[in-house]
Amino acid sequence: MSIYKYHSIPLENLDDARQSASTYENEDEYELDEVDNMSSDRKDDVLLPPRIYDEEVPLEHDKDKDKDLHQDPDALGVGHQVNLVEVPFATTPDGHRLTVGDTLPEVKAVALETDDPDEPCETIRAYVLGTIVASVGVALNVWFGARQPGIYISPFLAQLLSYPIGVALAKLLPKTKFTTFGRTWTLNPGPFTMKEHALIVLMATVSFPTATAVDVIIAIRQPVFFNDPEMGDNKGFQFLVVLSTQFLGFGVAGLARDYLVYPSAMTWPLNLAKLSLFNALHRRKVNEYGVVTLPKEDEDEQQDPPVHGWKVSMFRFCLYATTASFVWFFFTAFIFPSLTYFNWPTWINPTNKKLAIIMGSITGLGLNPIPTLDWTYISGAGLTPLITPWWATVSTFIGASIGYIIIAAIYFTNTWYSAYLVPNSNQAFDRFGAYYNVTAVLSADRTLDVEAYRAYSPLYFGAGYNVVITAYFASYSAILTYALLNHWSDLKKGYQTGVRRFKTMLNKNKNEHEDTIHHLPDYDIHYALMTRYKEVPQWWFLVIMVLSIVLGIIMCEVYNTTMPVWGIFCCLAMLLVFAIPTGIIQAISNMQMSLVILAEIIPGIAIPGRPYANMIFKLYGWVSLSMTLLYVLDQKLAHYLHLPPRATFRAQMWGCAISSFISIAIINWQFKAIPDLCMPGQKDLMTCPYYTTFYSSALLFGVVGPERMYGSLGLYKHTLWGFLAGAVLVVMAWAAKKRWPNKITKNINVPVIIFGAMYFAPYNWSFVWAGVPLAWFFMSYVFKRFPAWWNKYCYVLSIGLTVGAAVSGVIQFFCITYPGGIMPSWWGNTVYVSGCDALGCPLNEMPEVGYFGPGPGEYL
Repeated sequence: MSIYKYHSIPLENLDDARQSASTYENEDEYELDEVDNMSSDRKDDVLLPPRIYDEEVPLEHDKDKDKDLHQDPDALGVGHQVNLVEVPFATTPDGHRLTVGDTLPEVKAVALETDDPDEPCETIRAYVLGTIVASVGVALNVWFGARQPGIYISPFLAQLLSYPIGVALAKLLPKTKFTTFGRTWTLNPGPFTMKEHALIVLMATVSFPTATAVDVIIAIRQPVFFNDPEMGDNKGFQFLVVLSTQFLGFGVAGLARDYLVYPSAMTWPLNLAKLSLFNALHRRKVNEYGVVTLPKEDEDEQQDPPVHGWKVSMFRFCLYATTASFVWFFFTAFIFPSLTYFNWPTWINPTNKKLAIIMGSITGLGLNPIPTLDWTYISGAGLTPLITPWWATVSTFIGASIGYIIIAAIYFTNTWYSAYLVPNSNQAFDRFGAYYNVTAVLSADRTLDVEAYRAYSPLYFGAGYNVVITAYFASYSAILTYALLNHWSDLKKGYQTGVRRFKTMLNKNKNEHEDTIHHLPDYDIHYALMTRYKEVPQWWFLVIMVLSIVLGIIMCEVYNTTMPVWGIFCCLAMLLVFAIPTGIIQAISNMQMSLVILAEIIPGIAIPGRPYANMIFKLYGWVSLSMTLLYVLDQKLAHYLHLPPRATFRAQMWGCAISSFISIAIINWQFKAIPDLCMPGQKDLMTCPYYTTFYSSALLFGVVGPERMYGSLGLYKHTLWGFLAGAVLVVMAWAAKKRWPNKITKNINVPVIIFGAMYFAPYNWSFVWAGVPLAWFFMSYVFKRFPAWWNKYCYVLSIGLTVGAAVSGVIQFFCITYPGGIMPSWWGNTVYVSGCDALGCPLNEMPEVGYFGPGPGEYL
């Protein structure tokens, strides 16, 4: 086992000593150095050295070594007696333990453990370039968000493209220095730095996901939806609903730092891929021990140290992957799309219903061993097999497999009349097996016409969607129970740290880090390096949160939203309750849980018959949580890159403002510039599929109401047992871990397993399975057998494949699809949509009476 050793020294000298004093010792020596300059109130604290594990060393060996060390610190050759503290352990992706102070190996491979506080960060060129990149990205995403098929500009693309522009600006801008109000500044402080680049990426990341509040504005305004231009065009309403929902999540994110940002166990795997791309672009290197290092000034790219015989640099490897993915995506997306939906089993007998249901990839359940040859299919459903930890991928696959079995059992037994419907769809159906016509049950004032409803049809959902809904219910109780049982000490410590920050935030001469550093349960080198910078006071985030709530209250009171003020506070309570548990799950597994169903059902029950209120409640209850986790994700990236916290605060604030104002500007432009916006058959394909979903959900849950579906007399009332099942399963897994502690029980994560069961309607089993072989090969086999290769190339391979496909998609859209170009029809682009899998053939034929289930007037 290789042990990484460094001297425990004063924090202000930590990064210098980290470089000069780090050495690798032999397997049997574990040396602790004398702790210098430690204050008396910290005499019982020890900064334990990080470890790099050799996978061949059994876990029991480490336990014995730790036991000996705690019993007798001098037993291993330590020259000075020290006091050791009993601490909890984190785990690596393959199950090994890490002690407090450790940096996870996958983090060590991409995050530099030194910092230069003088490196330029908040420069004029960084803010100007960041503003341009963020504005262009959000403008394009809002504009094409109304199109079917749409196009999305990824922050990864912004990260890649902003680098050469920044380098060019460093060469072209004048270096003249100016003095304004006694302060000296320049347009060109020198070479384009990684911290400047990171600041730009922070702005892009928070701005590119467009303000979801525009969905509500369009749904209210457009004639095809609620047709209320008086409210939809009102600029006051637009600004209030967008700003309050965007910034509410930002305020909560700042309050969650002690739980989700500072602990080293909260890795946020997606950030590791971003760090790897930063390293590739800025020519940082990964040495033979898998530790990222700064290149020497006289080194060039060809001197990059080889790993396992591979001499290609990270940058070139990423470029090769990007190029290959760019070219291949032309085949899978344009020339031969059957390679994407590779539902080859159904080609054998396209009209066979059972075959399509079992193995189909479009409306079927997707039991296909080779489901795709397209990277976007493998990673497009939010599952990134080369980034997500192996245990999380396995857990998701287990959940998807269980979900498959349950859906098949429901469907083939015709439970809930499901065999008369499309097996795996997220659409609502009527008793005739057609898509539900919501407008048929609406009165002139957009409320429910009960008589028309009783004459038409109750709501029916397919087997896949009902299992997904049940999984959502189970996930809510499971997340809370999991956090309380498995992370209680972390939650308690985070709360104590937060209280400590509040007590010291008014002391202007004191850094908030000083009273919290040795109280954190998971303190590591990156937190230590960040103590040199001024922390963002908690009250800054509190003010933002309060102002957001005030804006929301003004919106509710001034405009006819039908949303009661207490609804805002109910959403805030949901946000505060779920933000930390949901963030913990995402931080360790790369899986984001959603409150969307809960945020639709609560207002449907509490304030029925109000579709506007349902949409707005959904914004504050669901979208605000998603934005909170997005901001936390960015803050953790800044933490790894050692950006000053206040610079991160300003960049995120500015990016959020850009997203808000640009989103409003673009939709108002669309209202004037695009005739028949959102109408079916719109000539430019601006049919608004996402906005239509928002509108339909508001009608289903806000007008028809969940009481008719999930109430005591509802057809789907039994799905509510999911709430109890989620909590019980977590308790059972926790008890098993306590009773039989081993690698298997330790890695059981019930919320992530439940998350796997959500990958149906419209996704299916094949979307999850497609990435499992790749995940095993890279995240398990290569990770163990060739760790140096994995450290250097795995993440940039994932980024390269993703960026290549994204760039290819953009070029195809603007150069081929948008001008009206089409691929001539041939077998390779028609076979996958030629049978029952694409048509969604129900298993059962419609009864002779022409409908299934209760007849008119026989249902609630």
